[in-house]
Amino acid sequence: MQIIGKSRLLAKVASKLKTVAARRRWRATYAKATSFLQDSDRWSNGRMAAWQLSELNRLLQHALANCPGHRQKLESVGFEGKLSRLEDLGRLPFFTKEDLRAHGEEFTATNFAPDDLRAVTSGGTTGLPTRFMAEARTYDARFDAWRHAMWRRAGYRPGDRCLDITWAFNDGRPLILANKTGPLCLSIHDLDTGVLDIWWRRVEAFEPEFIVGFPSTATALAKLLPKPGALAKVRALLLASEKLTLDQRAVITEGFPKARIFEWYGMSEFAGFASGCEHADTFHHWPQSGIMEVVGEDGRPVESPGQVGEIVLTGFGNYATPFIRYRTGDRGIIGEPCLKCGRGHKVLTGIEGRVGDFLLGKQGRVLPISALNFHTDEFLQVFAHQFVQEEPGQVTLRIVPRPGFSAQDRTAINRLVAEKLGLDIFLTIEEVGVIQRTPRGKQPLIIQRCR
Repeated sequence: MQIIGKSRLLAKVASKLKTVAARRRWRATYAKATSFLQDSDRWSNGRMAAWQLSELNRLLQHALANCPGHRQKLESVGFEGKLSRLEDLGRLPFFTKEDLRAHGEEFTATNFAPDDLRAVTSGGTTGLPTRFMAEARTYDARFDAWRHAMWRRAGYRPGDRCLDITWAFNDGRPLILANKTGPLCLSIHDLDTGVLDIWWRRVEAFEPEFIVGFPSTATALAKLLPKPGALAKVRALLLASEKLTLDQRAVITEGFPKARIFEWYGMSEFAGFASGCEHADTFHHWPQSGIMEVVGEDGRPVESPGQVGEIVLTGFGNYATPFIRYRTGDRGIIGEPCLKCGRGHKVLTGIEGRVGDFLLGKQGRVLPISALNFHTDEFLQVFAHQFVQEEPGQVTLRIVPRPGFSAQDRTAINRLVAEKLGLDIFLTIEEVGVIQRTPRGKQPLIIQRCR
């Protein structure tokens, strides 16, 4: 018994020492990443381009030496280990989600020990998970450094009071406060059901200064507020992972009239990051995160302002699974350089959601997600809604009705939406208790199953 007790004590001490070491490593990694992002934020275009080329060649040489899948792709186009110009990146092959799902192990670097790797799953707005490896000991700290660097442009500083509505607890707890300086986390499930009295007093007493969420959860929260501006100290809503539609923006603005809506774009793959700046709400691609391309359906670059194409990213942040010319499936709209902040970043005026965010008419007509904005009062008695399409020419609109929803409301919605859809898409309305979400809690506006 004495030996067993001593073993347990030693195990407890070892576990505590491991936790202390992990916290120290997190702080050191976070500080180093934050310092670099601050120091490089105002580099000249020439200095940034030279640094990018150096980092790109380092990444390519690593992939060629240690990743069998990338080696095969690179050698297929005669790549010998170095590019002389950033523009030459376009002659290398694309890396796709299908490559990763089918042959993920071939794109994992072989020079990492198993204990140094961590499996990460990226859900995406389509709900189809993508699994890859990341560097276990530094991943969380570096991702936090990137998020906070972007949020700083909206006025955020570490330690500010944040309400995080990106969680999906399944244990019956609506709220979690991790520690005294951490965010207050509110479960998505309680936003779905609208059980305001369970958590509202706690949220109100917390007096959040920032809200971290998805556009869908921020919209749901705005609809649940007792009155517009009820959370008066909120300075900004930090939104990501879904396309923010115009009708969502209108609802959020009404609920938080004094707060800025700040969008940011980041990938758990560490393939790239983009956000607004201090003065503009366009997406500024952070060149420190890698290289962003926008390509058309033919794979050629799309460069003129106003043109739309697929976002392709080459990220400098993940050597465990390098992402080289990674086809994200996201569609971006080319913008002009930002004159307000003066940074030389590539700019997107908007991110249009996934390539699959559309409805199909009976004869193949494509109706993009941007056509499904509603700015009238028909949806006032609806808590949330979602389009589900199983076959071309037919779509089901699922709605979560609010108390007081009537047959007249249903008729008005049917008339409005049918007009938007056109004659070749037949509409069915279905009342439901909750809206389908992805495994990570995101709520896509369109569930497209007839591709």
